[in-house]
Amino acid sequence: MTAKTILRSFLLALSIMAVLGFAYPTATALITEHALPWQSSGSPITINGTVYGSEYLAEAFNSSVFFQPRPSAIGYNLSQSGSTEISPDNPQFLNITEHYLKQFMSENPGINVSQVPYDMVSPSASGLDPNIPVAGAYDQVNRIAQSIITLASNSSVNLSLQTVENFLNYSISHNEKQDFPLFGSYYVNTVALNFLIIHYLMEKAILPANFLN
Repeated sequence: MTAKTILRSFLLALSIMAVLGFAYPTATALITEHALPWQSSGSPITINGTVYGSEYLAEAFNSSVFFQPRPSAIGYNLSQSGSTEISPDNPQFLNITEHYLKQFMSENPGINVSQVPYDMVSPSASGLDPNIPVAGAYDQVNRIAQSIITLASNSSVNLSLQTVENFLNYSISHNEKQDFPLFGSYYVNTVALNFLIIHYLMEKAILPANFLN
């Protein structure tokens, strides 16, 4: 191989690296940033200039007044991602699933086990999936409504159970999306729904107006 051939090969490799490793990713990022600015920045939830989270990342809303996401094998730790290391054919996997099922049933009394979607009792692959099946959201409506009524009474605010349930059902039905057009299953985003609940509690003076400031 001559020095001229080696030089040509080197220049060709360098050109390919420049195009595919720099020019193409940069152009794609710039186009996406301008065409889809909200999505390209991580779909942040911003209120009064402050970022409180992302619609892509599930959070542990540790209160009965909020929708709960799928179980997380990493405890919703935003600094990492991952699922359980136990394979589905391992007997321990069944025990874990039964544990999550009992927990979900105890937190949402009155529902039948046949109403519980499998996703609500199985960790997601990332441990940070904020989306749950629509049926899994409706399963939580009664528990959330009862909790909001209790919270309201503690703040001397009178709310009817029907009013709160109507708000929750409306929030679910108007925020459901489909995984894939025509054939995909429907889901809702728990982070988005929970911030709607926060705003609802603020509007009803159950939470202070500056709660998110």
